Amino acid sequence: MSWKHSLWRAVAAAVGADARPGLRILGYHCVGTDIPGDPYGLCVRPGAFARQLEAIASGRFGTPVCLGGAKLDGSAELCVTFDDGYQDALTTAAPLLAEKNIPFTVCVTPGLLDSGRPHLAWDELRELAKVPGAEIGAHGLTHARLDALGGSALARELEGSRRRLEDALGRAVTVMSWPHGAATRRTAAAAKAAGFARAGCSLYGVNGPGRDPLLLKRTEITGFDDDRDFAGKAAGRWDWFARRQGDPQAR
Repeated sequence: MSWKHSLWRAVAAAVGADARPGLRILGYHCVGTDIPGDPYGLCVRPGAFARQLEAIASGRFGTPVCLGGAKLDGSAELCVTFDDGYQDALTTAAPLLAEKNIPFTVCVTPGLLDSGRPHLAWDELRELAKVPGAEIGAHGLTHARLDALGGSALARELEGSRRRLEDALGRAVTVMSWPHGAATRRTAAAAKAAGFARAGCSLYGVNGPGRDPLLLKRTEITGFDDDRDFAGKAAGRWDWFARRQGDPQAR
C-alpha cells in the first residue's frame, strides 16, 4: 500500500459521509494481472474482487446496472466498469460477474487489442461481448490524452474507436470512458458528435439527473483497497477526494 492511500484512508474515516442516492460508477482496470512497477494499484486481487461483488449483489449500494442501462434519474444505481481491455476481464472478472448476475461495462482501446498479453485479442473481445450482462464501450482509439488533441485528431480518436468496435462486434457502441480521465466540456461535445451517449471520467462522486452524461463521475477501485475501503467508496465516504481533482464539467 502506498503512503498516499494510507493518508486518504485516514481522511475518509475522519470526514467521509454517505452520499445522496444516484448513479455510482466504479472504475476498475484489471483483476489478477500483475503489472510490474505499478504505483497506482491498478490490479485488484481476485479474492478481493469476489468479496466486492458479494457486497454489490446485495443491493446495499444500489441496483447494479451497465453504463448504458442506467436510469440516471436520481435513484440508487451502481455500475461496474473496466478500462483498457485487459485479458482478465474475460478470464477472471466476467465469470464472477455473470455468476452474481451483475451487469458490467468494459471500455477498450482498439489500438491495444492484439498487442499481446495482458490485453485482449479481438477474438477474445468478441467472446467477452457474449457474456450475459456484458456491455462493450470505447476507451479512445490509441489511449491518447484526448483533452490535449485538436479538433480533427480528437474526432479521429472518438469516431475511429467507435467504428472499429462496432465493425468487430456487429452492435452499436454508445458508451465510453476517457483515457487518463482527461475530459472537458469540449471533448464531451466532440464525443456526442461522434455518436456517444455516455462517458465516464475520473472524478469521484455520485451522478444525479443534472450531471452531463458524457462527463459522468467514477470512483476508482484499486488493489490498495481493503474491504472497508471498498464499502466506503461504494457508499460515498471517499467523495471528498473530488476536491483535489477539479470537475471537468466546469472546464
